[in-house]
Amino acid sequence: MKSAGITVVVVASLVGGILLYEALKPERMNEPTAAEIKTQMDKLRTEAAQKNPNLPQSDAIKEEATRQASAMLKDSDGETRARTAAGLFFGSYFMNTRARPAYCRQRGVDLTPFVTAFDQTHRAELTRAREILARAGIDPESMAPKLQAEFVSLVEQDMKDFATGAQVQPESACELFNQNSKIIAEAIVLPADVKQALMATY
Repeated sequence: MKSAGITVVVVASLVGGILLYEALKPERMNEPTAAEIKTQMDKLRTEAAQKNPNLPQSDAIKEEATRQASAMLKDSDGETRARTAAGLFFGSYFMNTRARPAYCRQRGVDLTPFVTAFDQTHRAELTRAREILARAGIDPESMAPKLQAEFVSLVEQDMKDFATGAQVQPESACELFNQNSKIIAEAIVLPADVKQALMATY
């Protein structure tokens, strides 16, 4: 499998985390609408292109998404950092265990082998993220339906990019996730500073 294919999956997962983080901001008075989520995604794409004009689109988005994820952790206390990191993790989690399986299911492929591998690989982060958000009275599951439409759209482009990077036909992408479930699941990681904030003990 070509590493370029896995790279775009990692980028898309981080972008998903940023979308969920925005939805869980404590200053929000209402849950975001689908239109607001789409606006946030469009903003990220625009900023990525403006700040990294000489990079391919996927690399530009990766650079900007990583920068934004790190910026979200700055100038905040331990618990706020942990909550931010938990939101970033859950965005990635929903992308890979909800939106991606939905995309593949529509194409006749059951993505259970990959989802199982992802759950097993990231079990510690999942447990920790749930604990952190529970302390804040936040149920991330309540946000999943709001984010699903944008996540599915993001996954659709992500799977096309993955197929291109892996040099396979788009219709083969879902099967490739199952065939390489452990490799791909282990490659989808949070930036180091985000994972540190998530797993730290305060």
